[in-house]
Amino acid sequence: MPDSMKNLGRGDSLEIDFKGTLIHGDLIDRKDGRLILKLKSGYDIALKENEISHIKLIKKSEKTEERKPANLKIEDLNDADVGIITTGGTIGSKVDYKTGGVSPTFTAEDVVNLSPDIKVYGKMYITNLMNVFSENMTPKNWIDIAKEAATHIKKGVKGVVVTMGTDTMHYAASALSFMLNPLSAPIIITGAQRSGDRGSTDGSTNLLASVIAAKKWDGGEDVICMHANMSDEYNFILRGNKARKMHTERRDAFRPINIKPLGKVYIDGRIENINEHREKSEETKIDTKIDEKVALLMSYPSFDGKIIDYYVDEGIHGLVIAATGFGNLPTANENLIKALKHANEKGVPIVITSQTVYGRTNKFVYKTSREMSSFQNIIYVDDMTTETAFTKLMFVLGHRKKLEDINEMMRTPLAGEMSERSEIDEFLI
Repeated sequence: MPDSMKNLGRGDSLEIDFKGTLIHGDLIDRKDGRLILKLKSGYDIALKENEISHIKLIKKSEKTEERKPANLKIEDLNDADVGIITTGGTIGSKVDYKTGGVSPTFTAEDVVNLSPDIKVYGKMYITNLMNVFSENMTPKNWIDIAKEAATHIKKGVKGVVVTMGTDTMHYAASALSFMLNPLSAPIIITGAQRSGDRGSTDGSTNLLASVIAAKKWDGGEDVICMHANMSDEYNFILRGNKARKMHTERRDAFRPINIKPLGKVYIDGRIENINEHREKSEETKIDTKIDEKVALLMSYPSFDGKIIDYYVDEGIHGLVIAATGFGNLPTANENLIKALKHANEKGVPIVITSQTVYGRTNKFVYKTSREMSSFQNIIYVDDMTTETAFTKLMFVLGHRKKLEDINEMMRTPLAGEMSERSEIDEFLI
């Protein structure tokens, strides 16, 4: 260990010679024989001390008074202005600097203390409902979230914030839009692209913006509230079933699909409505009847239908296929046609969406689509996203069993999931 390492303090700006490479960053911590730095890019890095040959102090940290955590949690839901439901994910996680991995270890209080400024917006009731990464969530978890959110709303909160992982956030948001419909208070879903213990976390801004929206927004929808761009000035309010994660790590990964955002929420407390939204109803209705036996497939150039036969023979109740372009499948393959007929005979609905994400399906443009549309079980769903079609089919199958009724319900807008006109240009990522 270089002698220059002995008198270092948190926040010191350093130049480190690590295996012959110069690294610049601010010192976060020293633990387990590692030096943890905040790089200019915003990312953190852990360097083994015994592999550091030299350290140069660039600037000593200016000591500031440590900010005390905000004590915002109350014990009685009846007294709350905003309900906060934590479910895990990156926003509620810490980095393990031994492995470099992220694990969900924060408590409910830790999540709230990410953004002490939320105390301006009233009393918070915090429920740590589960602690899982969103890739591990199941439809049963969505049901648990829906029930907990409904309980909060029926107790009188002005809005509910749900924190979760971002990987399948758009699936959960879509599912909630059907299970909680209508809503007498908004449900604001948020998360983070960087863990809550990082100085560069986006979770603090996302949580603050979400609490503001829960308290002040006049909409009666479940929405996703995440960064609109790379700055911390404002977040988008995105309809839960018309949004999608479009980047693995950017702060503004979530984008509206085929409609404009419903609004902007600024961290100074302002809310700007920029699109029509559903108004609050007199009461919240919850309906968690879903059928989980739905599978999601993707068409590709040599797609021959064997996987369709497999699922049908295994007793699947519904399929969603992300097809190409306007919703085309390679119907020149006779085996695919046979598989579609087999599914039709078994009464298995097949919902067609597009891999292009933006735009809408149209069964009348190409001959291949016209051929498929002769089957009663083939359902085109206009500009609905693939993820929303997946969760909606679960919901529809929980309420309808006949193909004719399933087709009609899938083609009928239930929660703003289908739009008559695509509005996308300025929000493409």
